[in-house]
Amino acid sequence: MRSTFKTLFYLKKNSPKPDGTVPVMGRITIDGTISQFSCKMTVQPHLWDTKAGRLTGKSTLAVKTNLALDKIRVDINRHYQEVMQTDGFVTADKVKNAYLGLGVKQDTFLALFDKHNQEFSRKVGYNIPKN
Repeated sequence: MRSTFKTLFYLKKNSPKPDGTVPVMGRITIDGTISQFSCKMTVQPHLWDTKAGRLTGKSTLAVKTNLALDKIRVDINRHYQEVMQTDGFVTADKVKNAYLGLGVKQDTFLALFDKHNQEFSRKVGYNIPKN
C-alpha cells in the first residue's frame, strides 16, 4: 500500500536566539500524521525562502545550509524506505525515530566482547605454520 509522504523544513520564529537567528525545524507527514524534529541549525529569518524550504542566495552559509538540508531529506527518505521494507507499514514517528537513531537496539559491551571471542576462537589454530 502506498502512503502519502512529505518532508518539510520551516523556521521556528517564535523562539529567536539573542543573535537574531531562529532554529530550523523539520516536519515529516505520513498519511496526515505529523512528527517534528529540530535540524540543529539556526539561520537568519530574512534569508529563508518559505516556499522552497531552504535559504536563498549563493553565500557560503546558504550553500552549506542547503546541502545539510538536502542530506537530511535524503536520509529521511532512505529511512522511510527501510522502515517500509522491514515493517510493511510506516508512521511519521517511526521514520523520525529511525532518522534520529532512537529505538535502535544497541549491543552491550559484554555482548560485543562475547561476539569477538567467538570470532577469534574460529581463527585459533587456523593459520599455524608447519615446522
